[in-house]
Amino acid sequence: MGYDAKTERLIALKKLAGKAQTSNDKGLANEGLPSGLTVSYETVFGQDISTDPASANLYDITGQVEYIRFSATFVAGSDTSAGRHGFELSLPSDYESNSSNSKAGTYPFLNSQVVNITSGSLQLVPTSYATPYEAKPYYGGSSAKDSGTQIPVLDARDWYMDYFNGIMFQQDPPGTGDHANNPDFVEGFLYVGKYLKEAVADAGGGDPNAQYLVLSATGSLSAERVFTAGTGISPVDGGAGSTYTLSVNDSVVATLTGSTFTGPVHLSGSVSDFTATGSVKFNAGLTGSLTRLIDGTSYLVGGSNISIFSSSTGQITISTGGSSLDDAPFITFETDSNLTNERVLTSSSGISISTASSGIINIDTSPSKIIYEVTSSHPADSVLIINNADFSSNNFSPSKTDIFVNGMLMLSGADKDYVLGSSKNQIYFKFGLQDTDFLTIKFN
Repeated sequence: MGYDAKTERLIALKKLAGKAQTSNDKGLANEGLPSGLTVSYETVFGQDISTDPASANLYDITGQVEYIRFSATFVAGSDTSAGRHGFELSLPSDYESNSSNSKAGTYPFLNSQVVNITSGSLQLVPTSYATPYEAKPYYGGSSAKDSGTQIPVLDARDWYMDYFNGIMFQQDPPGTGDHANNPDFVEGFLYVGKYLKEAVADAGGGDPNAQYLVLSATGSLSAERVFTAGTGISPVDGGAGSTYTLSVNDSVVATLTGSTFTGPVHLSGSVSDFTATGSVKFNAGLTGSLTRLIDGTSYLVGGSNISIFSSSTGQITISTGGSSLDDAPFITFETDSNLTNERVLTSSSGISISTASSGIINIDTSPSKIIYEVTSSHPADSVLIINNADFSSNNFSPSKTDIFVNGMLMLSGADKDYVLGSSKNQIYFKFGLQDTDFLTIKFN
């Protein structure tokens, strides 16, 4: 014995209203236990639906919905003596060639795909989102938009559309059998956006700030980072379920366990800094210092009359020194015509040289100072040339030069007291100088 009509109505009503059915004597408001509909996140819309969809032409896409003219086919076994009641919808036979949906051609967006057998992967958008989503059934006509005769909402056949599975039901068929007024097409909006499962996955399990490290660009992850091996790193992909291994390429990066260098190698330290457990080959040679011990002293030391020189290329030159004073290099303070291999020691700006009675030479970087007296008035922002000054010796750097006017320290800069000129002895003051003003210039 089956449910009676009252039980069926109350179960359906209370279920949709979020209440449990405990008694046929209790109305909806009297039921105290909750209930609900069980749905899968694979069939729940995961993106916003427009409340004003465009439907000027077939295959128009507004946001996440596409306007489609579905084919309607009689569902075998759903007829009675009054006529045919159930009709299932399917995508047009030429959907893939006409649709601009990026998913067209992949399941379930295929030509002639029946909606109800996709288990919710294909769904029509219901009128709960907006009135324009009301389905429009037609009989007769062709696949062209609005072709045939539309069956109005309040038609005497009392029809109902299940938007989830694409089934149209007519309670009172227009006639028995394959009647000409049975529905042939239904125009409606197909959801083409992401379902909740895909939307959650793209958001990193619900976290919009999630980031993904991938081996190649997917185009579907909004915060993905593509892993790329740099110079000297060799990746090996073991495939799905296996490992992704990174190793050092010995032909590019030295591992000191048997590397071979094909290009020139320059040593910033000493060859003795290397500790290799295998042979290390420098096919294109070495440059830099090759002759230093761990404590920084020279590996090779010249004896009596022996000179040793190491060039920047790493080449070592060993030569014998002459016994004649004429062949020996001398450092002097003045040119001596009797010496053929002399070097004259002179000082530049900021350097002072002095000798003691013991023969010691003192080289000092103490600041030098210039005192300059202004002999006539000098207007602001005009060049002042101080003949014995050389600002180029400090690379025209104000931080290495102090300038005082009448004992007061000046500040350098375009909006300060002065700026240095482009020549070594030029300076521009932002104010006028008067006769007898004194300038003191210290080079630090």
